[in-house]
Amino acid sequence: RNWRGELREGFVFLRDAPLLRTLAWTTGFWNLFHQMVMIALVLHVQETLGLGAQAYGLVLAGGAVGGVLGSLLGERVAGLLGPARTMQWMLAASPLCFLVVAVAPGPWTIAVALGVLDLTGLIWNVVSVSTRQRMIPDALMGRVNSLYRLLAWGMMPVGLILSGLLVSGSELLLSRGAALTVPFWAAAIGGLLLTLVAWRGLAQGFPAP
Repeated sequence: RNWRGELREGFVFLRDAPLLRTLAWTTGFWNLFHQMVMIALVLHVQETLGLGAQAYGLVLAGGAVGGVLGSLLGERVAGLLGPARTMQWMLAASPLCFLVVAVAPGPWTIAVALGVLDLTGLIWNVVSVSTRQRMIPDALMGRVNSLYRLLAWGMMPVGLILSGLLVSGSELLLSRGAALTVPFWAAAIGGLLLTLVAWRGLAQGFPAP
């Protein structure tokens, strides 16, 4: 089989589908910001908030609860708001959650922020994945999905590296505790810019109800 030709077909389909392109790069940057927060959070809760392993596990459980609720409510929310409006508002929630993590005084606040973050993230996933599967022809599903996930998932290790660089660089000017929150602030600002840039593309990509 001509795998290069098949890969090219997938690339051309993704290139010529504006909504799919918007979903791919938006998901990619969201994953980047999310990983920036999660890798720094490990040290932040340990060194700044003084939490142990069990308490940190309970903080992460807040996110898990939100994720389960999001997966259960995704279809209902999308039916109520419509797919475009749902994705816009779920995306807009993420910078607020990142900001709350940055200023949270204790573990309970962080747990709630992670719960809301994962709830809105899973609702986004319900709409985006179902939309992607409807738009891509069965014959091209594998090759288009592989390119889509390269953009969406490939940004995650970039976020991990960037988070470490931000903390290391910030320690030259700030205290250790303050430096550990820099990735949270960066993710909040980046998430806000991402929302502003993607907002119109999401509105125009879906057909009017």
